[in-house]
Amino acid sequence: MPLSETHSYLRWAGGKRRLIWRLRNFLPNDVQDRTYHEPFLGAGSMFLAVRPQKAYLSDLNADLIFSFRAVCQNPELVSRHLREHGRKDSESYYYYIRDSYNNARHYSIAQGARFIYLNRTCFNGVFRVSKEGRFNVPHGKRDNTLLPTLSHLRYVSTALRTTCLTVQSFEKALSQVNKGDFVYLDPPYPPLNGTSFFRHYTPDRFAPEDQERLASDVCSLTSRGALVMLSNADIPWIRELYSDSNFSLHPFSAIRSVTSKKKKHTVRELVITNYQCFSRRSVP
Repeated sequence: MPLSETHSYLRWAGGKRRLIWRLRNFLPNDVQDRTYHEPFLGAGSMFLAVRPQKAYLSDLNADLIFSFRAVCQNPELVSRHLREHGRKDSESYYYYIRDSYNNARHYSIAQGARFIYLNRTCFNGVFRVSKEGRFNVPHGKRDNTLLPTLSHLRYVSTALRTTCLTVQSFEKALSQVNKGDFVYLDPPYPPLNGTSFFRHYTPDRFAPEDQERLASDVCSLTSRGALVMLSNADIPWIRELYSDSNFSLHPFSAIRSVTSKKKKHTVRELVITNYQCFSRRSVP
């Protein structure tokens, strides 16, 4: 099945592509008209579903942001590189490109295309780096390699033209949010069963104290009059962080790969909002 051009061109562990049809029910009806912020961009599935008129997108993963910039600036050249990777695709070629990617010293359109190729061909769409910052995910051994088409990249490029793409911490990104803005937060989840690939997307990981700082920032955003929607694991500790009466908690089930094995698991996830959701009626 070809990639849907209205979805992200990336596979992302913990990504929301398959859950968008459910998550949209928790968005305010006028979300497209509000200034949109997403500081844990990942694959950008929520952003592409909303297509806001103005957006600030960021992540600590510099190569992720650079790949979006490459697609925004020159989807034709990215596509040309990807076609070449597709022609040469094999397990040995994957490791050759992984070495080239890790040894590259400067950002380039070619490096952005390597990022996309590795993402589409690695194990389970995982982005994991060593403490030295080297991408170390093995080959995915997939039967078919699906790379985005030029028309797909052009669609994403058009969506990104009214955005600001930056590499920065969530604290800095959230400090720029104003009253009436909308913020979607999808941080790396706490481990669900003692380990989790979802956390290993930067050399510094995402620790429990980061979750606590994020919760504190969400409280600050609420006091400033911003609308916030957050996705996280439905575990008692996360519920406790958002137990304030300003927050509404919306649990649901999702299918995830939560271990290094390919087996899927049903897990409980949580949507947290600082506004009431009434069948997508407008939020004040």
